[in-house]
Amino acid sequence: MERGPRAAHVAFNARGDGRRAGPLAVRTRHPKEIVMRRAVLALAAAALLPAELRAQVRDSLATTAPAEARPRARAVVLPYVGSAPETGFQYGATLFRVRQPADSTTRPSTAQLFATYTAKSQARAFAEIDHWTARNTWRWIAHLEWQRFPLPYYGSGDDTPASAEETYTPRGLLAFATVQRRVRGPLYAVGGYRFQDFDVVETADDGVLRLGGVVGSRGGRVGQLQGGALWDSRDNVFAPYRGLFVQATGSVAAAAVGSRYRFTRTVVDARRFVRVGDRRVVALQGVVETTGGTAPFDQLSLVGGSSYFRGYARGRFRDRHLASVQAEYRAPVVGRLGWAAFAGGGRVTPRVGDLAGDDARFLPSYGAGVRWLLFPRTRSTVRVDYGRGADGQSGLYVALNEAF
Repeated sequence: MERGPRAAHVAFNARGDGRRAGPLAVRTRHPKEIVMRRAVLALAAAALLPAELRAQVRDSLATTAPAEARPRARAVVLPYVGSAPETGFQYGATLFRVRQPADSTTRPSTAQLFATYTAKSQARAFAEIDHWTARNTWRWIAHLEWQRFPLPYYGSGDDTPASAEETYTPRGLLAFATVQRRVRGPLYAVGGYRFQDFDVVETADDGVLRLGGVVGSRGGRVGQLQGGALWDSRDNVFAPYRGLFVQATGSVAAAAVGSRYRFTRTVVDARRFVRVGDRRVVALQGVVETTGGTAPFDQLSLVGGSSYFRGYARGRFRDRHLASVQAEYRAPVVGRLGWAAFAGGGRVTPRVGDLAGDDARFLPSYGAGVRWLLFPRTRSTVRVDYGRGADGQSGLYVALNEAF
């Protein structure tokens, strides 16, 4: 109980401004006597303390910020358990750490470790760092992942039957780095590089991927250079109450940047958050993705996942172009417990003009979920969502922080 006050006390008295506090304020010795005694004690301490302890004393004396103004870091370890026909029993864990800077304007930085293993000796693991500098001038995101994990493939288009499902297993490395530089106000310039090197080590015996007629069915290297712009006026990056997020990026994959395949991708992601009460928010999102050139099948736009098109298996439908919209209502229940309801949908098409036409199939997505507030100060949450889609499809998702 006394360590905090003592640290503050030492820091306060090390400022060199002549001020004293606590017991030191009632001492009445002559100033010269005080100076001499302190000098002798300091020399004795320097001679007797080990180097490690001297460094600790020096560091503690150099600390001048009060405890409540220092950065705060919190961490949590969450277990993961699941099951799927292609994997059998799955188990793993994630370590999530968030660091809130001392000032209230700089956004929190995070680090995450995740690992999972299955009964069929399949594995996936990644490490990710998301760091903001003071006053949100710079943001760096770095991600490194290794996997040997099965995924479903149904073919391309919006009308592939469920009976077309086959499983393939990519094995290899994925890495990307993204940099954002604040230009003015909420406007940022965005740049980055993404690299993956996968081998498809397992395919279905009678599947189309085994025949080799699908671009990317043998794996290979993909390198993409990215650039774009971002307008980000959200009041929080994990669970915004208000603000806008509009990002437009383009990426190029070519031999010059380490890619076996040559293609381009453009992504526009627009979000708006409106506060409608105490911790009650309406969140809106629209996404458009386009692909040009000869892209491998795993780089096409996908329907399904924990962000948008919840309710579909990842990759249930895929094609060269995608458009998606969704709305979500978020509200508290009691204490740290909250809930959310969402609805939306979209399309995938082989031609970009078909996104706005009547020929493409509309794929609905809707559902609800619960939220648990991990760290109230940063609004970091764990969410569990249940979503439904077309043809009776459904999905259960457990993830950190809001979907968007």
